[in-house]
Amino acid sequence: MSDDEVVLAEESSLFQEPEDYYKPPEPPSFDSYDRKPEYIKDGQPSKVTLRLVGKSPLWGHLLWNAAKVTANYLDQHFDSLLVNKTVLELGAGAGLPSFIAGIHNASRVVITDYPELELIDNIKYNVENVDGIDKDKFTVAGYVWGNDTASLKEYLDDKEDGYDLVILSDVVFNHSEHAKLLKTCWDSLSRKNKDAKVFVVFTPHRARLVHRDFQFFDDAKEMGFKVEKLFEEKWWPMFIEDDASKDIRSMVYGYFLSF
Repeated sequence: MSDDEVVLAEESSLFQEPEDYYKPPEPPSFDSYDRKPEYIKDGQPSKVTLRLVGKSPLWGHLLWNAAKVTANYLDQHFDSLLVNKTVLELGAGAGLPSFIAGIHNASRVVITDYPELELIDNIKYNVENVDGIDKDKFTVAGYVWGNDTASLKEYLDDKEDGYDLVILSDVVFNHSEHAKLLKTCWDSLSRKNKDAKVFVVFTPHRARLVHRDFQFFDDAKEMGFKVEKLFEEKWWPMFIEDDASKDIRSMVYGYFLSF
């Protein structure tokens, strides 16, 4: 081998990435929500098992405390909120609250999240694999908050002007998107149904910005919504941080917005 060939061989190796440079995507995981026995009707599943994306900058890889609290409240109040109702979930992640709606015979369930292929495909997987639901009543769609809601209303019957229940489960932490989120709620909620509601459940994940979480409800009032506080529950913090903030980050709050 000539000296030039040796140099070229050495130089070519300089541009080869280490074997671990390209990390493979994290595999999906599974988590289950165990329903409270007192809310389980004959023939209904006792748990909802969901696939979660491996990793997501939109946090779809976790089954949040707020989603479990939302599911529990819907289980408890299914008669007034779900049976024969049209349901829209925004920022759904794995979609747990929507599947509780399906278990309780909602007439139409539309599950949406940001139109990221992995997130949407994962929700579709769950629709196909969750027990105890009528899959024909489900639609999965990518949707960006604040956009025209005409595309969301296409899934409704002609006689329906909007959704009976809009679910926001742990999405108000995204402070910069509050105005867009509220606009979508305002435009997609039914006016014909005087009992139509937006169900908002959240946890303050960043203690120093908790005031920004609650600003969502002040903004909702300013827009024209009526705001009703339903509950506050203490769970446990989703993330390990300083002890000084764990009490704040352990709380889960529930509200209704209505016209």
